[in-house]
Amino acid sequence: MSQIRFRLCLGVLLASAMLSPAQPQQQTARSEKVKSPGAQSQPCYKDDCADRRLVSVTLPTGATYVATHYFTNAAVDADKADVYETGPGEVAWGHFSIATHAKNAQNQEVVTVYYYNRSNRDRWAQITVDYLP
Repeated sequence: MSQIRFRLCLGVLLASAMLSPAQPQQQTARSEKVKSPGAQSQPCYKDDCADRRLVSVTLPTGATYVATHYFTNAAVDADKADVYETGPGEVAWGHFSIATHAKNAQNQEVVTVYYYNRSNRDRWAQITVDYLP
């Protein structure tokens, strides 16, 4: 009797799993790596003398935005060889603006940030954007 119940329950579970819609899998879109030259005037303590570079990602039509991740190679003593995730806050005389969102002519969401480099060294900046299709 217990073996029949087990098979019946297993059958119900398998049938419900096959009938339930699949959940969309989160995906990630990456921007190009953008080179930001060192600030022209030194020392540079404010954003008005910083090199400002636009970094953006366009999501596929109908995508639902989830999160933005911020990457730079900036480091206090010696910059890293490649970008790493830092968040938008201040890192070694550079920072990102908070992401803004707008629709383009094709009704796609465009996620845009600016990277402000106040250091005397060239830097790299990139963002990734998580979304649901």
